[in-house]
Amino acid sequence: MALTSEQFSSELKETVAARRVFWDHPFIQKFRRAELSKDQVRHWIEQQFYLTGRVHDLIGPLYVHCEDAKVRAEILNNLIEEETGKMSGGTPHPELYIRLGEALGSSRARMLNIQPLPETLALRTWWVWLVDKRPFLEGLASVSVAGEGQVPGAAAEFARILEQKYGLTHEQSAFWWVHEEADREHGDGAVGIVAKLARTDDEQQRVRDIVHNTLELLWRFADGLAATSAERITGKAA
Repeated sequence: MALTSEQFSSELKETVAARRVFWDHPFIQKFRRAELSKDQVRHWIEQQFYLTGRVHDLIGPLYVHCEDAKVRAEILNNLIEEETGKMSGGTPHPELYIRLGEALGSSRARMLNIQPLPETLALRTWWVWLVDKRPFLEGLASVSVAGEGQVPGAAAEFARILEQKYGLTHEQSAFWWVHEEADREHGDGAVGIVAKLARTDDEQQRVRDIVHNTLELLWRFADGLAATSAERITGKAA
């Protein structure tokens, strides 16, 4: 028997909380203890920019494939905020990403031409395929429930660490401050939408599988960061 929307919503939140890459992964824990070098943090942000900096081809297909007018309007507002920043101060989120990278020692040209790690490319390809080729429900579960669900609570801490331990200004760390609130709204809203739309046993199981696989790919993304960061310390890679 399928769970009620309330029961399934609670289950999804518990699933994400139990495999929270932005909180529990050893690489992220090192950052939270300020044990990463500025170069290692820069490398992380560059890879993450490749992953989610081009937000239009992640959120755009969700908008196109959504059949609910009210939900579609919410997705459109999300996309407008990402591309323009009108709701949070007027700076597009990709621009905030680039400014963060520059503050850590990257450059605009480098940020726009990142060579992705295999783990980064795998997760990016997974997301692009899901939102474009699979049902709306599955794409939203992956990008917003599992993906954006990583950020609330972690983003504000990341910003504080960057300012207090790595010498960034509030403006330079603005990417994380903005996403602390934005992704809380998007993630919570997405959980409710997914829980409401997944009515049958089969639909709920497909969502479970999608969320599980996305969380696993996110963990492997952080594994890739950890491996290449270790290489930077030992001198095995440039």
